[in-house]
Amino acid sequence: MTATTIKQVNAKLKSLPDALVEEVEKYIDFLAFKHSQETHEIPEWHKEVVLKRIKDKKAPVDAFTMLDNLER
Repeated sequence: MTATTIKQVNAKLKSLPDALVEEVEKYIDFLAFKHSQETHEIPEWHKEVVLKRIKDKKAPVDAFTMLDNLER
């Protein structure tokens, strides 16, 4: 984002009533959350492994047991 864009956005924010500034802030938080969800997609291979475990009716992996077994 350029400095000019930031200045323009700040000027627009300053012209809004406080209640609308709070609404804009909430919308920015929503957009940031939405973007973080889109960029952290589950890899396809992971989905396939989970679906195979479900299909084969295997019990979920217990991470603590797995870690205990690695330490032995």
